[in-house]
Order: sequence, then structure tokens, then C-alpha cells
Amino acid sequence: MLRLFSRSLPMRRPSFLRKHMSSAYTHVSDMPVTSLAISKPTMRALTEVMGYSFLTKVQATTLPVILEGKDVLAKSKTGTGKTMAFLIPTIETLVHTHLHKKQKNNISALILSPSRELATQIEVEAKKLSTFHPIHIACIVGGVPMSKDLHRLHHPDGIDLLVATPGRLQDHLNSDNGDLVRRLAGIRILVLDEADRLLDMGFRRDIEKLLQFLPVSRRQTLLFSATLPTSLDQIQKLALKTNHVFIDTVGDDEDQTHVHVKQSVVTCQFKDHIAALDKLLDAHIQSSPDGYKIIVFFPTARAAGFMAQLFLHAGYPVLEMHSRKSQSHRTKTAANFRARDNQILFSSDVSARGVDYPGVTLVIQVGLTEKEQYIHRLGRTGRAGKDGEGVLLLSPFETPFLNELNDMQLVETTVPRGKAPRVENSMRRVQSNADLRKAAEQAYQAWLGYYNSNLRRLNMNKEQLVDMAEEYSRIVGLKEVPALQKSIISKMGLKGTGLRVAATSGGGSGHSGGRGGGSVNSGARGGGSSRTHLQS
Repeated sequence: MLRLFSRSLPMRRPSFLRKHMSSAYTHVSDMPVTSLAISKPTMRALTEVMGYSFLTKVQATTLPVILEGKDVLAKSKTGTGKTMAFLIPTIETLVHTHLHKKQKNNISALILSPSRELATQIEVEAKKLSTFHPIHIACIVGGVPMSKDLHRLHHPDGIDLLVATPGRLQDHLNSDNGDLVRRLAGIRILVLDEADRLLDMGFRRDIEKLLQFLPVSRRQTLLFSATLPTSLDQIQKLALKTNHVFIDTVGDDEDQTHVHVKQSVVTCQFKDHIAALDKLLDAHIQSSPDGYKIIVFFPTARAAGFMAQLFLHAGYPVLEMHSRKSQSHRTKTAANFRARDNQILFSSDVSARGVDYPGVTLVIQVGLTEKEQYIHRLGRTGRAGKDGEGVLLLSPFETPFLNELNDMQLVETTVPRGKAPRVENSMRRVQSNADLRKAAEQAYQAWLGYYNSNLRRLNMNKEQLVDMAEEYSRIVGLKEVPALQKSIISKMGLKGTGLRVAATSGGGSGHSGGRGGGSVNSGARGGGSSRTHLQS
């Protein structure tokens, strides 16, 4: 294996950058796009359709090697142009194979992506890049009926490039009597984008199964990854040729997103979290006369959903993006947020990595997360060398997490003074508004599940967790703690901790009700039952 390392060399800032990219030149090289040895239609798409003049440093380092046909493992951060680093050679490979393609039904290129949003974004960029080529591209992801996928996969002129999430691809491989396996047998280029995240999300077995179907000798394989965990070793051995090239565009002193992004941490009482978020949003909006674009991350999809509804009722221009939304909703929301300023995206981690939203001015992270996820979320702002700001909003019981971030240059700050400007009235609607109440109950259950899995990191026991969960139910505006299914409580290991248990039969059905009705746990807090289940 050959190892290449990119270094930040002194470079003269091109006139194009002085004119067009004054705040974002740090990731751009002085290598012009026109220096690439690629086909004229691809060059035309790059310069005329996509408006590129210079390559990013990642592209300048990786493209010459990849265009030679070598297998490559590239360590590269998001937001540095890596998508085009694998799309340009992919399109060029398709141009060559198209001339010699014997069966139009065969698929010549496959790109695997960890998320629906990132896969959709790759498809959009690939279609732009192939504007002047007779190349057909399809994208299949979860959240869309498989019948629609089949319609795309059986395009009358065939499919040249397939972009997919591993889970959905495996669904089709398991259900089509080998047709898709046969169509992939002649594949010429395979790309695993964000390979570390593919493994983090549990796709290892799907990828290993897929690699067994694909030809090795004629296939070029590209692995792009922000980190190189040991779990990636086996995939490397299966996917890459022994003479592959390793290109490190990051270096050992790593992810420098946080160097130019102002980071602060706000610690306030748990009961004040919603008011604190209200004040932080309002203060940033008031201080951004030239426009703002904010992403707020929450620990769970249900929390993102409830907070989005709450702040939308309060008059904030909120968009909602999380795994509980349909793929069509998420695609539309991503496009809207990408295209317009003066919007706020409330999200779970489906937006944390890979997807590019230009011009994000502020990222707020509410509650506990992982260090790696903190960095990737923070990376939604300050992209391509631009300035950005990140705020981490914690409660006192979550502050042990700061020990994991001791090298992240976080500055302690406080919430702007005064009353919460907008959300106070919305909170009064939770009990009377059926949708808000249901969303609050689901958020409570998801909160309990998430923090139950992180007790050790927070130095908490299960009884303390249940106490905090009860407080959370009040924070989100519920008058009574929602009841949970007995089976869910058992799976979480929380039997006998005082959680309310939903009645399995008889009275007390419906939303959590008055005291004494339907509780099947004598240690439970209050009575009633709930139809809702523990959700993420």
C-alpha cells in the first residue's frame, strides 16, 4: 500500500478567489480545474454548469491518483470537496465503459452513502456533472416505496450509476431473485462514502455481503472516510486491492473545524432549557442584520419533532428534519433550507454529517451527545473556511460530558437576560393542543430511552434518571408523567423504579389520565395509561 500525505503549502491566492471566495479560500488549491485530464463534456459541466475554476486541496491531492485507476483509501473531512473527488472519476469511468458496454441493463458504478440526505445530494451533483453525457443515474434509499425504486431501476435505457444506502440496496438484493446481483456483476467502480459512518450505523454485514457479489479484478474501489477506526480494517481488506493508495488529506493533528469556529457552552437549570434556547435564537437573529441560518440539534428525533412544533407555534421560521419524517419530506426540507436564508432547522443527527448546507451561521446542540458527533454537528457551520459559531446547551447533570471535550476550546457563557421572548405562550398550549401533547409524550419517552443508555457517562443511577425524566415531562408542558408499556420498561431495565406503567387491558385506556386509573405497578407515579411507545 502506498501512502500519500497532503501538506498545506504556501500558495498565492488566485484572482478568482480574491473576487469570488474571499471568506472561503482556505480549502482551495491553486490547481485549475482545466488542468485535469478528463473528457470535454465533463470539463464543460464543471466549468459551465457548476461554475468551478479551481480544485480544492482534497481534490488536487486525490484526483490525479484516482484518475489513474488506482484503488484509494482517502482520509478526508466533510465540506472540503470530497464528493467531487470521487464523482469526477466515477463519471469518467462511465464515459469509458459506456463505449464498450455490451448490455445496457448492467450497472457500471455504485456509490454507497450512510444517509438518505447525503445519497440524494450525491445524486443531484452527479446529474449536474453528467449534463453533457448520455449517462443515466438512479438513487434508492429507505423511506420510499420499493415499487418506486423498481421503476427507477428499470429505466428503459438502463442505469449506469446507482447511488444507494446499504440497507435499501440489501432489501432489493434479497427480494429480486438475483436480478440486481446480475446487473451489478459487471461493476467497474465502487465508492464507499463516509465509510466510518457506514460502519457506525451498523451496515458492516450488508457491505460484506455486497462485496461478495461484486467482481474484484476489474473493479476500482474508493473509500472516503473522516476517521480510520480499526473496524474499517476488514472492509479495507475485502474491498481494496493490496496495492491501493492511502491518501491522508487531514493529518494527525486533525479536524480543525473548531479552530475557526467560535464555540461556547451554556449551562443552565434543566427547567430553563426551553427558555434558554428561545433566548439564544432570538439574540442571534437580532444580531444578524445580513441574514442567518441556524441548525439546532437534539438528542432524539422525537425531541426535535416536539421542539419544532413548539417553536413554530411561537412564530419562529422552523423547518423539521429527523428520521421520523418521510424521505420526501426530508428531501424537500433539505432543499428549502439549503436555498434560503433566515431559517432555522430543528434536527436529529440525520443532518449532522456529510450534507452540505451553505451559509450556516450558528449551530446549537441541546443536551448530551458523543464527542465525534459534537464535532460533526459543529462542522455544519464554518464550512469551507468560512466563519461560524457553535453553542452547546447543557444542564448541570450533563456537565460530565465536558470532560470529553477538554481539547475543544469551549468558552463558558451565559444565556441572554430577560424573559423568553416567544415560547412562553406556546408552552401553555401543550395540554390543550392534541398534536403538541402527543409530541411532548413521545419526546418524554425518547428522552428516557436515550439517557438510560448513557447513565455511566453521566455518573447517574436509574432512580436519578427517573426523577430527571419526571422533571422533563413537566419541562415539555405535560401535567402528568406519561405511562409506558410494561415490556418497554422491562427491556430498559427500569422495573421497580417508579415509572408509570400503562394498563394492558380494561380501564384507563387512551392518553395518560388521572391518578389511580390503570396503573399496574404499585411503585408507579400516578395512574392512567398511554398508547404511546418508546420512540427514538
